[in-house]
Amino acid sequence: MRFLDDLALGVDFPCGSFTLSRAEIIAFAAQFDPQPFHLDEAAAQHSYFRGLSASGLHSQGAAIGLMVRAIADVAVVAGYALHEARFFEPVRPNTRYDVVARWTEVSPSPRDASRGRAIVTGEARRDGVVVLRFGVTYVVQRQVP
Repeated sequence: MRFLDDLALGVDFPCGSFTLSRAEIIAFAAQFDPQPFHLDEAAAQHSYFRGLSASGLHSQGAAIGLMVRAIADVAVVAGYALHEARFFEPVRPNTRYDVVARWTEVSPSPRDASRGRAIVTGEARRDGVVVLRFGVTYVVQRQVP
């Protein structure tokens, strides 16, 4: 198990990759983000995106899910905040996106020596191009003697 003081800042770690099918994109959008460019290919062709694209919520969820699995050995107490959701390019059906993340900040709690906060920033990339960036702040246990 890794604790707050064990986290290496600024070092990229791979989290895996995801691919969303056309059916997955449409099903997610129908339930959670029912906009025409997520639901209907013809409507999407005439939109800003010029084709069917996954919801940012869906894309971010896929990327964060991979990141959570990659940090399963970290003593996370709870999630504290989601931040820096940036979408630079649409996430398209049947396209592979590689996810990498890095710890960007750790700070011990001023009130509780047994824990602190850690910020992780992640990116989903297609052929090396960043298509989305996300940030999550976690409450993480400290290893207290």
